[in-house]
Amino acid sequence: MIIFDSQMKQNENIEDESEDKQLYVPLFPMRKKPSIGSSQISSQSTSQSTQMLTQYRSMQDSNEKRELEATIIKELMKDKRSNQFYAVRENWISQYKQYLYQNGERPVNEAVWIFFKQEYKAQPDIICKQKHSRSNDKRSKTVEPQINRQSVSTTQSNYELPLIGMKNDSYFCYMHSGLQSLLSIADLNYFIIKYIQRIPKEKKRANIVQYTSAYFDLIDQIKASTIPVKINALKTLIINQFHPKNQHDCHEFLLYLLGHIEDEILNFNKDTKSNYINFIDQIFKGKLQTGILCQLCNYKVKQIEPFLTLSLAISQSKTLEQCLEEFLKEETLRDYKCTKCQSSCIKSLQIISIPQILVLHLKRFQFLPQCHKNNKTITYPMDTLKFGNQTYRLRAVIVHTGNLQSGHYFTFAKRYHQWFLFNDETVKAASKKQVLMQSAYILFYQINENP
Repeated sequence: MIIFDSQMKQNENIEDESEDKQLYVPLFPMRKKPSIGSSQISSQSTSQSTQMLTQYRSMQDSNEKRELEATIIKELMKDKRSNQFYAVRENWISQYKQYLYQNGERPVNEAVWIFFKQEYKAQPDIICKQKHSRSNDKRSKTVEPQINRQSVSTTQSNYELPLIGMKNDSYFCYMHSGLQSLLSIADLNYFIIKYIQRIPKEKKRANIVQYTSAYFDLIDQIKASTIPVKINALKTLIINQFHPKNQHDCHEFLLYLLGHIEDEILNFNKDTKSNYINFIDQIFKGKLQTGILCQLCNYKVKQIEPFLTLSLAISQSKTLEQCLEEFLKEETLRDYKCTKCQSSCIKSLQIISIPQILVLHLKRFQFLPQCHKNNKTITYPMDTLKFGNQTYRLRAVIVHTGNLQSGHYFTFAKRYHQWFLFNDETVKAASKKQVLMQSAYILFYQINENP
């Protein structure tokens, strides 16, 4: 079991529960096709791959044999008749990392699966189960991955990113945890990619959309890499606000980054008379109405403001739901008087528009009357957080260990319907239990469109 304490060292190698050591990978779109027997492997291969198979089987185990094996797999993956795709467990991923990662083909097709099965004299450890097709009287089999099939948008299924860590050569864990949480929101990836692809090259060179471009470059870097990446472009952009030799707040960084990306969209639309979608507004922004009511003359003032995150006090609460109730609870204002009659007023808050991604910041850092960090445990739900008139599901959790003077950030995020720990360079599978036992600092919830 993973237990994090305040003394956890930066980049500590954290062990997972044994039941969570398998690494799930996404599948290509499934197509129905009858299974092919292992005896047909030669009919699936080109004459070139058949020759390579003969050579491969005559070789002793060596680096040259492994290189030839990778070449054979590449050839077999070109087989257009092999339309079933299989997700391979971690022990097979590690053996074939050079091919599976560098070539972007994390799932393998049926021809490769048969090759594994035939050459290693046993069925590979494939994540799949057999289902019978209702439309086929002969009960032909199709393959389904053993993952939690949730209702997700088209963009979510197509714009999940590889599980790549981020190299930390200074105090950048606050950036890494925030970015890994954002990168786990596939709809944001979709909008960033589509937006940058439509921007003319001369506008990019003019640095009109430099923050958005840097985020896009990070996505490209992650998609092309097999090792932890460096986020140099973003580091350069934020250096005036976030000095690299100092520790910084992850919540402040998130607001800074999302705010600059939104500003670039709005300014670009204004300068070029374009109408690109403000996807930061569409994904992250809700609207909060503040009402102030005079207790004597009933004079009422209303003000509507957008929010990217909600900062919640935790001193009076034990659960996240209680934190939200406390946040929305009416309060008597001490330092404000009615503008009409100077009497006491009551302040109320009402959510009038909810975001697609709800970001909740727990106020653990306190500076008055003295500086300290509140490590109080706040429990939070995974699948059914009620907010406004909707329910939300947990998408990411950012954790801070340590104190105000010295600490470390890491995040748990959900990708490919599974939970993973992102701790700078380290990426590991995590269980739901491990996610829910954390002392959360920032929580990302995604609206449950089909509860």
